[in-house]
Amino acid sequence: MAKPAPKPAAKPGLLSRLFGKPAPAPKPERRYHGPAKTEAEKLRLRTQLAQQIKTIRAKLDPRLLRLAEKIAKKGPPTTDQERAQLAIELFLAQRKDGGDFAAKLKAKLEEQKRRSH
Repeated sequence: MAKPAPKPAAKPGLLSRLFGKPAPAPKPERRYHGPAKTEAEKLRLRTQLAQQIKTIRAKLDPRLLRLAEKIAKKGPPTTDQERAQLAIELFLAQRKDGGDFAAKLKAKLEEQKRRSH
């Protein structure tokens, strides 16, 4: 018995066309063409990468960026205390209260430390 012929691939946006919506834009080609061959191409790719890095950095919260730079310089936490401290710093950096909660927490911890000594 012979195998049936494979079905032709559907055109992109078939469901959109069925429901009367415009077809989605085609995805950009993501093929790797090998390393840059000329100096001009290398320079163009470097400037393109630098621009992408700038746009990503602009979207990041500066406090989180400082923490990431700190981790990059110091290396990942190795002890449980360092991991806990980093988790707390990340938590506090993500809050949108302008540092009020962090200041209250720090004051309470210092007060508790004074009472225990």
